[in-house]
Amino acid sequence: MGKERRLNGIHKKIKHLNHTLIVWAEENKYPTNPGNPGTDYVIPPRKENNMFVSEWKDDLKFVTKLDRLLSDGRTLTKKELQMCNQIYEFYSRMYMKNLLRK
Repeated sequence: MGKERRLNGIHKKIKHLNHTLIVWAEENKYPTNPGNPGTDYVIPPRKENNMFVSEWKDDLKFVTKLDRLLSDGRTLTKKELQMCNQIYEFYSRMYMKNLLRK
């Protein structure tokens, strides 16, 4: 098979998580200066019960790192998989809530 390995189930889920994070960021970003066109955007952090948990960019870096490890044929630890579940639970829940508002 060479470089064109088929993705296993976990790798597909990690790719889906990566996509979920990107879509969530697009839906939830807000301008730093709303009255000024071309302004930068802020992506809110992950919060649980109004308490800071993690920055979005750190979650994305973590998921991207896991994707790279899986691409290299490595396996993920139980702790890494648990962290992915926590990240997915938050971003998919918030994403679904935003879809229902539309």
